[in-house]
Amino acid sequence: MKRIFTLLVLFVGFVAYTNAQTPLLTGETSPEAITYYDFVEWAIDEGKMATWYVDFGDGGPYTQFVDNPDTEGINETDKALYMETIASIDWWGNFLQFRLETPMTITEDIRYLHMFHWREKLNDGWSININTEQSPHSDAEKGTLRFDGNNAQAGVWEDIVIDLKYLIDEGLTLNDILVIVDKDWSDPKDNPPSKYYFDEIILSDDPLQRGVTILEGTDILNAEEQTQLDELVISTQNESNTYSVIDNPFTDSWLNADGKVVEFFKSDQASWWQGFNVTFPGIHAIEYGTKQYLHVLVRTDTTCFIQLHAVDNLGFEHTEMFLYPMEEIDGDWFDLVWDLSTNMAALKSFTVRFDIRMDADENYLNGTPARNFYVDEITLDDVEDPREGTDPSIGIEKDKTASMIIYSMDRTIYFDMPGAERAIVYDMLGRNVASADNLGNLSGQHAIEVPQQGVYILRVAAGNRVATEKILVK
Repeated sequence: MKRIFTLLVLFVGFVAYTNAQTPLLTGETSPEAITYYDFVEWAIDEGKMATWYVDFGDGGPYTQFVDNPDTEGINETDKALYMETIASIDWWGNFLQFRLETPMTITEDIRYLHMFHWREKLNDGWSININTEQSPHSDAEKGTLRFDGNNAQAGVWEDIVIDLKYLIDEGLTLNDILVIVDKDWSDPKDNPPSKYYFDEIILSDDPLQRGVTILEGTDILNAEEQTQLDELVISTQNESNTYSVIDNPFTDSWLNADGKVVEFFKSDQASWWQGFNVTFPGIHAIEYGTKQYLHVLVRTDTTCFIQLHAVDNLGFEHTEMFLYPMEEIDGDWFDLVWDLSTNMAALKSFTVRFDIRMDADENYLNGTPARNFYVDEITLDDVEDPREGTDPSIGIEKDKTASMIIYSMDRTIYFDMPGAERAIVYDMLGRNVASADNLGNLSGQHAIEVPQQGVYILRVAAGNRVATEKILVK
């Protein structure tokens, strides 16, 4: 199955900010909403900054507005806030604070914090903390009040975007922003000295980065299109993993029988999370009803769990687990479908993680058996249902989804699905732990007991329809 490829169109350049925005710190106007923009006072008083940063006075300040180091990129302003390390630094106390003169109430119109950032050396990246007591938040606040990340490239302006939804939900004001300029958590502390710049800190209703490249089209990876593949950054995430584009060897497939496909070899030396990774040259904006559902055709020779991992335009990670039911589909291609509209505003990269296994304590297992996996026809569109194939000899549609009511109690899974004929329960190691046949002779609710509490996958077949649900059994 090779559909007509929709040409990727790159909108390169600036995303116009016609929406609501509130400047906080620009270095170009006065007065500014942010009136303090230096390292926290206690770290200065302890002498940390004197040994780490260029001093622009006598014991501070350690930041200064200077000429913009790069006006050819997305930031064309004249001035930018500058700081420079003179030695390797520790993360503790390396706290640059932007303090508002007056706390600001956050609304949907100014939900997203934007700041331009330029790093001479990437080092270990940054951590941005919202509303602190002059020290960063713990891991428990990641994604709400603490946001860790790094620029994609050294020596280039990039727009960091932070979602302040937590402040809206909790009725909190924005008081200050604390940045760990270089989050060198580990020993030894040996990151080289570097120059750092910040500029154009604003609040906006736009979740997309300024200057971002917006990609159009619904086919986001098609093995037929070498030009498209050349635009992508493809990684196997482990040097013992490999991938190649080959002629489709499965010419008898009901679903995908011709053209070229991606063959991915997962080594037994690979960690559980290392898979087939794709990073786009821009972002695919998620549009409800238009570009909403991620489809990934996969194939292999064993029943296994496959995890889709996505990184959005804000750098947040999202995952969804699927079961590849090899026996039930006769080892044919299987369409994984994931609704991204509830998770992210835009897709920056994704990974297909094959043969995911867990131990009894639900810890991920490394070193699964080496095996070939296949990927093709990755799309982002408005189609909720999986793509289907038809056996011309019997006319049965495959992979047709169906609705099901499901709950659990006392190590038992209860489900109700009209026309249910057969049910199989898999554990998170991909093992068949329970099944029930001839359900068509029974009416109403069905029950299957499982060996112990835990997370399971229930797959129920009803004629040519199949429903799959993940459930926590207590």
